[in-house]
Amino acid sequence: MPQTPTQPSQPVQDETQYAKAAKRHYDDAIHLHSIKRLANADYHFGFAVECALKSLLMRYAGASLSPKPNGRAAKAPWILDASGTVKELSHLPTLWTAVALHLQGRQGGRLSAVLLANNPFANWSVDHRYLDGTAVTENDVSGHRTAAEQILRLHDHALIAGAL
Repeated sequence: MPQTPTQPSQPVQDETQYAKAAKRHYDDAIHLHSIKRLANADYHFGFAVECALKSLLMRYAGASLSPKPNGRAAKAPWILDASGTVKELSHLPTLWTAVALHLQGRQGGRLSAVLLANNPFANWSVDHRYLDGTAVTENDVSGHRTAAEQILRLHDHALIAGAL
């Protein structure tokens, strides 16, 4: 039976959409982990972290979704790095490192310390969604779950405290 077409998705407008997406992906990951759907749980833990980091960057670190200085539309939040070059902040694991470097020496406090300590998503990729999932282990998912919980706690604390 054919489905009714849906409205085209609207682009992300502000950090609150990333914050809501972080919570949604995290909740889905918890459920999937509980029923041992490891590959999909792992994927959603990664996206929860990605969305939380983008939310924080937009709210507290000057990242933008407005058109870039060259007039091109932004596909992901972007910042100007120290040299004035546009740095697009797209996916884990490079997003983790970019946020850590951007916040280093700033008011990033606890978030910066966590991000600079290690990158538990170094081997995670958005492209894992195309794999059969057999390579994802309980240890992988548990590690990513722990990291997601930590980042989401820091995200929630920043929203409550009004600063990183």
